[in-house]
Amino acid sequence: MLSYMRKNAKSWIIIIPVGIIILVFVFFYGFSDVRKGGEDTIVASIGKRKVTMGQYRTAYKNMLQFYRNIYKNQFSEEMIENLGLKQKVLEDLIDRELLLTEAQRLNIHISPEEIKNAILSTPFFQENGVFSQRLYERVLSFYGMSALDYEREKEMELKLKRLEEMIKNTVQISDNEIREVYNLQNTTVKIEYVCFEPDKIQQKPEVIDEELKQYYEDHKEKFRVPDKVKVSYLVFDPQMLETRAAVSQEEITEYYEADPQQFHEPQTVKARHILFKVEEKATEQEQAAIKEQAAKVLEQITSGENFEALAKKHSEDSASAEKGGELGYFKQGDMVKPFEQAAFSLKPGETSSLVRTKYGFHIIRVEDIREARTKSLDEVKDVIDKDLRKEKAQELVRKEARRAFNRLFKSKDIESYAEKNEFTLLQTDYFAYGNAPEDVPGKDLFSKEAFALSPGELAPAFAIGQKYFLVKLTDKQETHIPPVEEVRTSIQSEIVKEKKIQLAKQRAEKVLEELREEKQSWQELEQKYGVQIKEAEFKRPGDYVSGIGMVKELKDAAFTLEKPNQYGPAVFPTDKGSVIVRVREKDIPGEAMFEQDKEKTAQTTLQQKQTEVFNQFLQQLKSKADLWVDPKMVPSV
Repeated sequence: MLSYMRKNAKSWIIIIPVGIIILVFVFFYGFSDVRKGGEDTIVASIGKRKVTMGQYRTAYKNMLQFYRNIYKNQFSEEMIENLGLKQKVLEDLIDRELLLTEAQRLNIHISPEEIKNAILSTPFFQENGVFSQRLYERVLSFYGMSALDYEREKEMELKLKRLEEMIKNTVQISDNEIREVYNLQNTTVKIEYVCFEPDKIQQKPEVIDEELKQYYEDHKEKFRVPDKVKVSYLVFDPQMLETRAAVSQEEITEYYEADPQQFHEPQTVKARHILFKVEEKATEQEQAAIKEQAAKVLEQITSGENFEALAKKHSEDSASAEKGGELGYFKQGDMVKPFEQAAFSLKPGETSSLVRTKYGFHIIRVEDIREARTKSLDEVKDVIDKDLRKEKAQELVRKEARRAFNRLFKSKDIESYAEKNEFTLLQTDYFAYGNAPEDVPGKDLFSKEAFALSPGELAPAFAIGQKYFLVKLTDKQETHIPPVEEVRTSIQSEIVKEKKIQLAKQRAEKVLEELREEKQSWQELEQKYGVQIKEAEFKRPGDYVSGIGMVKELKDAAFTLEKPNQYGPAVFPTDKGSVIVRVREKDIPGEAMFEQDKEKTAQTTLQQKQTEVFNQFLQQLKSKADLWVDPKMVPSV
């Protein structure tokens, strides 16, 4: 396995299981790279501790490998930039040194026995669940580490873990906090709203010439035509090279043996159920009546009546009832806890007693159980072959694109290269930054590369997703502000639009005032103003409201309204117009639902609070530390 890893040390087809071991390898500084010229340059200091350029580059290289192992052939240069990995590595190195200094101050010690047990229990060093000295030595050899190096790094990692646990173990949460968080996440507000849309204002505001000229003077930059460029470019797609990517049986085997766990299938159960729904606000009498009905059906099943027929007749789970209650196969974690516990405790052919969940009462019958297993190499070899071909093609296309750039470095004759090598040369019209043919919202790498060029220049090959691009700038138009007469129509449209927005707002404010004074009826708004009364329902997290858009202020206000039909405190501006809102109902989750989800909510709330406390602790260390970062590193990372 390790021979394969060494052969492909710079390839994306190395598969290394992600686990706690990677933390040691990412921040291990024992590589030969550290001894290269300039590697001892200090890029950051934390008190007496230093971070050198060699340490930074080594950690960065290891971090890239870490992410390649996670994202495999999805990992790209674009992703490196979007994830901010260069900045992240430097920040992580600084944080690590800060925390190690604090661990030393607190006299945190890790015994040799603890280090030994941690290594022995690392799955990455195990074969068939047992520590393998042979595998341990081979992995360390691959990473250029001695056992002493690794154990020293492991000791530091365990110190950091011990310090983190010490800080997090101080955190506690009360039942009131759990309930407050649960309510915040699960309270539902139902509203009615009307929107006074500017586009529906019949009145056409007048625009005089003086207004138009003044608007132009005040908003000249609004009409600025941006820089525009025109390019020719080639696309290097890994799909073109998949047929050239040869994969041997040895590689498939080594890929499989490196991490057979990725082909593990957990235990699954095939079951049917009959659901008797219980509404959250149901009284004890109503719940008892539903339970009695469910118990009668359970008696019929116990007496030998057909489960499928009874499910079709009685189940209130519309998705499965018509199929005789069939749910198919599911694994642990797919269903709510009480349902899951009951289903996985049954044998094929057995029927449960009544099972209570937040949805109501269930009767469950298990039909089949598939035990957990790891797929054999023979079962997955075709999948592995396909994955390896894609990953090899990705590496081939990267080399092909860079080779093309090197060949064209002097001549820049991308046109002849395309013709000679049977590439389709793509040519654009003029486009502004962010509007390139390969740009997508929030990702404008193509524009970034194109706009950095001068006419006739060729950009080094760069990746967007899985594809590589070679771009030549053919022409450029400089930014300018057109004269007023060229944009007269646009100016007039802008002024009319602004005036209509103001008219719609004024009308909505007047209507809201009349509604509060009961001079106006909510139900008559549709007929009188041509608006439509609509409904929306939402929970507190997030700022989005269906049908309205991103409206944080409206959402915040809706949760402060307590009485049914109470109007919002103001008119809310939205992308669609000015909105008046009134609350119909606020649904706070009841005790039964809370008790069912309490454990899960407590766990996530505690974890979030622990993370917040630890981050605050780290920030306090930073604020007190004698911290210096080389200014030259800031723009580079």
